[in-house]
Amino acid sequence: MYGNPNDGMSRNATGGERERMKHLSVRGIIILIIVALLAGACTHKGVRVYSARVTPVVQVVRVYAPVVVNIRTQNVVDLKKMPEWGRYGGQLDAYFKKYYGELYSEGVLQYKSLGSGVIVSNDGLIATNAHVVQKATEIYVVLYDGTMVEARALKVSPGDDLAIIKAELPYPVIKVRFADVRDLMVGETVIAIGDPLGLENSVTVGVVSGKDRAFSSPECEYVCSGLVQTDAPINPGNSGGALFNLDGELVGINVAVVQSAQNIGFAIPAAKILRLLSELE
Repeated sequence: MYGNPNDGMSRNATGGERERMKHLSVRGIIILIIVALLAGACTHKGVRVYSARVTPVVQVVRVYAPVVVNIRTQNVVDLKKMPEWGRYGGQLDAYFKKYYGELYSEGVLQYKSLGSGVIVSNDGLIATNAHVVQKATEIYVVLYDGTMVEARALKVSPGDDLAIIKAELPYPVIKVRFADVRDLMVGETVIAIGDPLGLENSVTVGVVSGKDRAFSSPECEYVCSGLVQTDAPINPGNSGGALFNLDGELVGINVAVVQSAQNIGFAIPAAKILRLLSELE
């Protein structure tokens, strides 16, 4: 009449086992889902997202390389307008034909040069060096995807070897954040992106070697000062390219390298770029 007192306990134990099995099954399903998601997220264009190869440098380059452009300029000089041409035109004509080849024709000499620039606004404002564009009669900007657009100089500061040019961008780019040079740390890693020798979007890495440096260059009208020194390799064509920190902030634009030294380069700090931009407002 009273039944087996262990029957209730058996029934409770069986119910507990079932509940536990139910929780284990749910947990197992959740774990399998997480593993599947991770497996799908681990590969991005053949490179593991969580791989040690995806360093902070790689991340900065992936995001900010598209704001760095190649700048191609041309300067046409009509030598016939020179007073000396009337007397020495024949000799000069033979000389320029010999040394300049196809860049020279009937008293007209064409200078072509390469440099870099940084898009600092989706309005098409691009920061570069004054010496890259100040004598140019034609300026062209080659974007990250190879698109070429024409540009014009808006503001040039020869003393700082800094210029702002403008182009019509066919699409928006990521907004550039400017670094505060006062927070810059000697020894911190910096990344130079530019177009040395026309090799577009080349990347070099170094450290901040010094702050508030002065450097005498024939590209400046006087001694360039307040520069950031870096040992990131900078080569001809890097002029006007970007120098980023690991937070993706623009430390400055590259301006010069000491040719007789090993990896002594300089960049114009972001504060001077901001100052020149403010003069356009």
